Amino acid sequence: MTTSTDTGTAAEEFADLPNAPVIQRRWMTVVTGGHVGGVFWHPQKPALVLLHDAGASARAWDDVLLALDRPAVALDLPGHGRSSRRVRGDYRPRRLAATLEEAARSFAPTDAPLVGFGFGALAALALKAKFPHSAGRLVLVDALPGTLSPGLRLWPTPSPEFATREEAAAWLEERGAADAARTARLETERAEDGTWSWRHHLGSLPPDAPTDLDDETLWEQLSSVPSPLLVRTEGGPLDAGALDRFRTRVPDGDVVTVHPGPGALADVLRPLTH
Repeated sequence: MTTSTDTGTAAEEFADLPNAPVIQRRWMTVVTGGHVGGVFWHPQKPALVLLHDAGASARAWDDVLLALDRPAVALDLPGHGRSSRRVRGDYRPRRLAATLEEAARSFAPTDAPLVGFGFGALAALALKAKFPHSAGRLVLVDALPGTLSPGLRLWPTPSPEFATREEAAAWLEERGAADAARTARLETERAEDGTWSWRHHLGSLPPDAPTDLDDETLWEQLSSVPSPLLVRTEGGPLDAGALDRFRTRVPDGDVVTVHPGPGALADVLRPLTH
């Protein structure tokens, strides 16, 4: 495992805050090939492992982790952030389980809760189902199997290149993305010719790559996971039907509804870090 200070990104962004958190980026080479990166908050052993949504990166958790103020590691999913891309472009949840398990086991204690948002929730579920003893409690945020439709609508392949990051933000806004300016700032990179393109692989997948990242069959695996926690944001993507299905299929699961915003989610996660 290699360690590098997250210079120029999260560490500098929050450096002027009173009691600024210690933030580092680390990465490791995995048996399945390539490497997986993670952003570590605080120098102690992580008390949480967090997985982001499709088309984002570990930096998507910044505001939650700043409010949480606990040791944690947010991973870059394969094909996202600073983690390696896959040649075939297959990022379906079940295909990520072994890679993410190895990274989570290396980066954090095996009892650290595993928290996933959006597509990251399905990746976390696939990991926990395949490796039930490799992580702590499963926490799903605003996602259940079958709720990710319409899939990769934000990232048609090929996605355009942009002359500036502002153009990338405007393109995202036109497609209905939330917080487009920050996403464009964090998730684009500049090529040698001066153009900007997405750091993640979803905008440039091979022609035969799977484009549906949802997996309805993961309901069976979810039913076997002990005591998962579902966190639902008011006004979020999970409707009453999805909640009823969760309560029926996962009777030992818990549901918490929170107000929108990073502080409310941090308040739910904080008790899990003790």
